[in-house]
Amino acid sequence: MPMNTAEMNHFQDIYDALDHGQTDEAMRLICQEQQKTEHSAELYYLQGKVFMKQSDWGNAISCFLKSEEIEPEGPARQCRLMLTEIMDFYNKDMYNQ
Repeated sequence: MPMNTAEMNHFQDIYDALDHGQTDEAMRLICQEQQKTEHSAELYYLQGKVFMKQSDWGNAISCFLKSEEIEPEGPARQCRLMLTEIMDFYNKDMYNQ
Protein backbone atom coordinates (compact mmCIF):
# COMPACT_ATOMS: atom_id res chain seq x y z
CA MET A 1 0.00 0.00 0.00
CA PRO A 2 1.59 3.32 -1.03
CA MET A 3 2.15 6.02 1.53
CA ASN A 4 -0.90 8.06 2.41
CA THR A 5 -1.26 11.82 2.74
CA ALA A 6 -1.38 11.70 6.54
CA GLU A 7 2.00 9.94 6.65
CA MET A 8 3.50 12.45 4.22
CA ASN A 9 2.24 15.35 6.33
CA HIS A 10 3.53 13.68 9.51
CA PHE A 11 7.00 13.42 8.00
CA GLN A 12 6.89 16.76 6.16
CA ASP A 13 9.90 18.16 8.05
CA ILE A 14 11.94 15.19 6.83
CA TYR A 15 10.79 15.69 3.24
CA ASP A 16 11.61 19.41 3.49
CA ALA A 17 15.11 18.70 4.81
CA LEU A 18 15.70 16.23 1.97
CA ASP A 19 14.38 18.69 -0.62
CA HIS A 20 16.85 21.30 0.65
CA GLY A 21 19.79 18.88 0.68
CA GLN A 22 20.00 18.89 4.48
CA THR A 23 20.81 15.21 4.85
CA ASP A 24 22.18 15.46 8.40
CA GLU A 25 19.01 17.20 9.57
CA ALA A 26 16.83 14.69 7.73
CA MET A 27 18.69 11.79 9.37
CA ARG A 28 18.36 13.42 12.80
CA LEU A 29 14.60 13.76 12.32
CA ILE A 30 14.33 10.17 11.05
CA CYS A 31 16.18 8.86 14.10
CA GLN A 32 13.84 10.83 16.37
CA GLU A 33 10.80 9.36 14.65
CA GLN A 34 12.23 5.83 14.72
CA GLN A 35 12.42 6.02 18.50
CA LYS A 36 8.66 6.69 18.56
CA THR A 37 7.60 4.44 15.67
CA GLU A 38 8.98 0.95 15.17
CA HIS A 39 9.22 -0.64 11.75
CA SER A 40 7.81 2.16 9.62
CA ALA A 41 8.15 1.47 5.90
CA GLU A 42 8.03 5.21 5.27
CA LEU A 43 10.88 5.95 7.68
CA TYR A 44 13.07 3.21 6.19
CA TYR A 45 12.28 4.62 2.74
CA LEU A 46 13.24 8.14 3.82
CA GLN A 47 16.40 6.87 5.48
CA GLY A 48 17.28 5.12 2.24
CA LYS A 49 16.74 8.40 0.38
CA VAL A 50 19.17 10.13 2.76
CA PHE A 51 21.80 7.44 2.19
CA MET A 52 21.19 7.68 -1.55
CA LYS A 53 21.82 11.45 -1.49
CA GLN A 54 25.03 10.75 0.44
CA SER A 55 26.11 8.18 -2.18
CA ASP A 56 26.06 5.46 0.49
CA TRP A 57 24.58 2.87 -1.86
CA GLY A 58 24.87 -0.19 0.40
CA ASN A 59 23.01 1.41 3.30
CA ALA A 60 20.46 2.91 0.92
CA ILE A 61 19.64 -0.50 -0.57
CA SER A 62 19.49 -2.03 2.92
CA CYS A 63 16.95 0.58 4.06
CA PHE A 64 14.90 0.15 0.90
CA LEU A 65 14.82 -3.62 1.48
CA LYS A 66 13.60 -3.12 5.06
CA SER A 67 10.89 -0.80 3.77
CA GLU A 68 9.89 -3.35 1.13
CA GLU A 69 9.53 -6.09 3.75
CA ILE A 70 6.87 -3.97 5.44
CA GLU A 71 5.30 -2.46 2.33
CA PRO A 72 6.13 -4.58 -0.75
CA GLU A 73 4.49 -2.27 -3.28
CA GLY A 74 5.74 0.99 -1.75
CA PRO A 75 8.13 3.52 -3.33
CA ALA A 76 11.21 1.87 -1.84
CA ARG A 77 10.96 -0.96 -4.36
CA GLN A 78 11.47 1.37 -7.32
CA CYS A 79 14.40 3.08 -5.63
CA ARG A 80 16.07 -0.24 -4.79
CA LEU A 81 15.61 -1.56 -8.32
CA MET A 82 17.04 1.65 -9.78
CA LEU A 83 20.09 1.52 -7.50
CA THR A 84 20.62 -2.16 -8.23
CA GLU A 85 20.58 -1.46 -11.98
CA ILE A 86 23.03 1.40 -11.55
CA MET A 87 25.36 -0.73 -9.43
CA ASP A 88 25.16 -3.64 -11.89
CA PHE A 89 25.99 -1.29 -14.76
CA TYR A 90 28.81 0.38 -12.84
CA ASN A 91 30.38 -2.91 -11.77
CA LYS A 92 30.24 -4.33 -15.32
CA ASP A 93 31.74 -1.13 -16.69
CA MET A 94 34.61 -1.38 -14.20
CA TYR A 95 35.76 -4.64 -15.78
CA ASN A 96 35.69 -3.21 -19.32
CA GLN A 97 38.52 -0.75 -18.69
